[in-house]
Amino acid sequence: MSVPLKTYEQLKLFRFIHHNQIKYQAPLILKMFGVLNKVNMRNENRYILCNFIDQFSDRIGFTEDIYKVSNEVNLNQLFLFAISKARENKLIEALYSEYVNSINAISKKKSI
Repeated sequence: MSVPLKTYEQLKLFRFIHHNQIKYQAPLILKMFGVLNKVNMRNENRYILCNFIDQFSDRIGFTEDIYKVSNEVNLNQLFLFAISKARENKLIEALYSEYVNSINAISKKKSI
């Protein structure tokens, strides 16, 4: 099995996890972030992170337009910012849900 095909299989597996029973969601967020990067979906990854930051900008204290600022930083910096703010403000579950919902939508759209 080729590497991209294995990676698509990993992406597909996220659809079948019983998400309400996950105790530690941060490691899975990191895994989903990495899988999306491996299958060359960096733009989708950036969109997920920007959408999360935009939705919770009032709670995390972010006043700038994230969609403009995100183009000035690399994807890893954006991810670290989002995950650290999610931890500080107890929003890990919201970031996790954002990734799960997006991956489900991508899986259906790409017909993996």
